[in-house]
Amino acid sequence: MRLLALGLFSLFALLGELSAAVRTKVDLVNLTPDIRAGEKALVALRYRCDPHFHIYWKNPGDAGASPTIEWTEKSGTDVGPMIWPGPKLLDQAGVMNFVYEDETLILLEVTVPAGKTGTMTLKGKAEWLECDDKGCWPHDTLVALTLSVGQGNPAYKYDRKLYPALRASLATTATSDGKTLTIALPADRKLTDTWFPERNFVTPNATSQQKKAGGKLTLELRDATETLTSGPLNFTTRAEDGGFIDINVKLESAATKAAPETTAPHAGGPDWQPWSPEAQAKALADGKIVYVDFTARWCATCQVNKRVYKQDDVAKALTQSGVVLLKADWTKKDAVIADELRKYGRTGIPLNVFLKAGQSPAILSEALTGTEVLAALKDVAAGKAYQAETTSHPFAIWLLLAFGGGVLLNLMPCVFPMIGLKVLGFAKEAGAARRTVILNGLLYSAGVIVSFLALALLIVGLKSGGSSVGWGFQMQSPGFVLGTCVLMIVLGLSLAGVFEIGVGLGGVSAGEGDGRVATFLSGVLATVVATPCTAPGLGAALGFALDKERSTGETLLFFTVIGLGMALPYLLLSVFPRLAALLPRPGEWMESLKQGMSFPLFAYALYLLWVLNALVEDAAWVRDASLGLAIIATACWILGRWGALHRTDKERLAAKLAAAALFGGTLAYLYATLP
Repeated sequence: MRLLALGLFSLFALLGELSAAVRTKVDLVNLTPDIRAGEKALVALRYRCDPHFHIYWKNPGDAGASPTIEWTEKSGTDVGPMIWPGPKLLDQAGVMNFVYEDETLILLEVTVPAGKTGTMTLKGKAEWLECDDKGCWPHDTLVALTLSVGQGNPAYKYDRKLYPALRASLATTATSDGKTLTIALPADRKLTDTWFPERNFVTPNATSQQKKAGGKLTLELRDATETLTSGPLNFTTRAEDGGFIDINVKLESAATKAAPETTAPHAGGPDWQPWSPEAQAKALADGKIVYVDFTARWCATCQVNKRVYKQDDVAKALTQSGVVLLKADWTKKDAVIADELRKYGRTGIPLNVFLKAGQSPAILSEALTGTEVLAALKDVAAGKAYQAETTSHPFAIWLLLAFGGGVLLNLMPCVFPMIGLKVLGFAKEAGAARRTVILNGLLYSAGVIVSFLALALLIVGLKSGGSSVGWGFQMQSPGFVLGTCVLMIVLGLSLAGVFEIGVGLGGVSAGEGDGRVATFLSGVLATVVATPCTAPGLGAALGFALDKERSTGETLLFFTVIGLGMALPYLLLSVFPRLAALLPRPGEWMESLKQGMSFPLFAYALYLLWVLNALVEDAAWVRDASLGLAIIATACWILGRWGALHRTDKERLAAKLAAAALFGGTLAYLYATLP
């Protein structure tokens, strides 16, 4: 028991140290002593980093994140965007970043309302990422500043020349051959310092290797994540007086040509731009072919599809055809993207489509192949209509696609972790009575089918209420994703042998015990984890089933058929004893498989944590969630270590209470603070 108490004390001490390890002090300071109504005043976010720590510029570089502030009170004032001082280049073992060290003031322009008198208060939540050569840590804090309209406000001193936005900028011209950017250095100016790009049309590594010779500045364009023509070409550099100055570069007309056709696409594939109705309309008006990828982080099929864009033949064809690539990110539920999906008769993703003015959309299959992308591009470029094979079928074919897609769901990355668990269950039943095996197979199948029907009814109900939802819609809920992530961690630890979760929850994971409810719930669990994935052919069937023209009965029939397909392999093993006899007899191999199958569960939990990071904008909460998963794992370890049957009753009781307190308290905190 003393070891248990010591372990808990050490854990809480460690957590306290981690939560207090903030190496940057942040506050709001005033810069304007005389604040007048109807005029503008300057305030600043003051960052004071400990030695060897840094924060980031508006373009962080290879890694990092820029500081932000979310205002909660402004007393009727209008606060403008951040005004950044010039940065410095930091090389950390080849990772190039644009950073600030020591003390930094990021200015904010405050417009005071006309007729304002008395005091005004500014409050907000400042967020930043602080790093050293050992790692990075996100932090946030509440900042506040009270100002008086009139004279006599304490003013913090700052150097105006460090802020290029407060000074007159320079202008110059540049040319590009698609491989390099050559800039004419402004005449009669000694600008010998590094030129920092405000966008990623030049990589940080190329920034560090820029060359000045013969009155020209040359930068490599290789591996840049943004194109020269996708926005203004602005740089910040140090002026002769030690301050910073902005340089606005105009790309000469000859420089707007694309790179030569022989140029191979870089390793990351072609360049993508964020989708918007305006960007799509402009590209179509310019006579371009547009390719839109409707995607989301929680859509596993969407992530698998992206491998196609990195194929050399696909990337080369898209580049040579001048296709404008637009990414419509539906990770967070977006009404604009939902409306666009409905135009194609869809309520869910993935959706990939080629567009060209005056032609019908070329809608591709949900499970992409390079061959299909090339075929669709060829037809669109030639002005021909294109239709994927899976988008035009009789009703019976749609049902077959739904059934086959349900079968293939068992091989998708979301469901794969469950396969080993069911194999364990069937192996344990290998010597059981046939009636018991069949009953368990039917109960598992019922759990799958009932879950699909419940999901279908929920979707139909939400659609009737005017909501736009589709397959995997619950993955847009941070609470659902967090709960599933915790479940995967707990099940994985149980399989790894850290602790035993008993017949109830254990039955859900591996079909243990003789509990019929547990067997039914194992089918429910399999369906829950299946929804982020779409099997080949299933995406089109789902789009057809959820189309606004489908009746409720047709939708329910489709989801029932999908459930039957997913449950079929396990139902066959249960009903036909000869198939079940092919499974090896229970033995030591089961323990090895049981422990081995914990790793796919951990991998899925990491994927869900990645999804959670995309859904939640609060970096501090995501940090807390990551730490919370470690505390939950600690609770499971305590239960397994001191809650085992060979321990005394007092030790087991203490272990259960400690584990429950850690587990329940952590979950309660995470859900209570969930953004």
